[in-house]
Amino acid sequence: MRLALVIACVLVCAQGIALDLTLYINKGELDFSGSAVSVCAFNETETLDSKNAIIELEIDELLNLTVINNDSLTHDFTIDGVLDADNEIAGYSQETFQLSFDELGAWRFYSSASYGEFIGATGTINVGLTEEACFFWNLFDLNKELTHDLASAELESIPSEYLPELFFINGDHFPNSLEDEDALVSVELGDTCYITIVNGGNMDHVMHFHGFHAEIVSAQVASDRVGWSKDTVPIKKGEAMVLKLVANLEGVYPVHDHNLIAVTNTGFYPGGMITQIHVGQ
Repeated sequence: MRLALVIACVLVCAQGIALDLTLYINKGELDFSGSAVSVCAFNETETLDSKNAIIELEIDELLNLTVINNDSLTHDFTIDGVLDADNEIAGYSQETFQLSFDELGAWRFYSSASYGEFIGATGTINVGLTEEACFFWNLFDLNKELTHDLASAELESIPSEYLPELFFINGDHFPNSLEDEDALVSVELGDTCYITIVNGGNMDHVMHFHGFHAEIVSAQVASDRVGWSKDTVPIKKGEAMVLKLVANLEGVYPVHDHNLIAVTNTGFYPGGMITQIHVGQ
């Protein structure tokens, strides 16, 4: 089941169609590769899930968003250049924000607190893509031991000697990524699809496509690269990028981070940031 948010209420108002949505900031421990890892995420329920919510909007659609903070610590709801002030949510409280976007693209939202952003609290708002075949890759990396000190606010930054061990697409790693219908690109021969990539992690990543070039149609960080068509796409920290891919070859093709460590699970290959493109007839 896709984790795109269920519309709680659709209203017709003077500004057009409005979406009323609720997100929960959840924090706790989850098991990955046999180890307990502290995780924070924006979820659509009160149950912690390492896969952050995906918000899908039409251009100029009004979003009425309530964020409920289930953590004892203060978080915020930040979108760089859009919402980066008056956006705090105190512990065990809630705030409501109104947003709209006037162009096609993707925007990364996150909690800028070290005990939020650095342990996974980052998601994506996709605008103008609801009528298209669209897939979502939320990239994240972490060192499992650091997460506990980050979650408790004992550690407030990522150390310079940071060495991540776990690498995720949408909150999970390969081979589980192939079970995620948001991450696994499945289209018919000749189809055009869009892939939103958000890098919420603590390092830059580089995604390599086998069989295809993808055109960058929107980028919030590396905006000078819009219009490039590449089979290897750098995704900087904090990036929210939209790629257009034309499925002109039939078959199954891997997509993976070009950094060898990022395609492992705690050092074991294959794992980490690997998914696939399936093109049928």
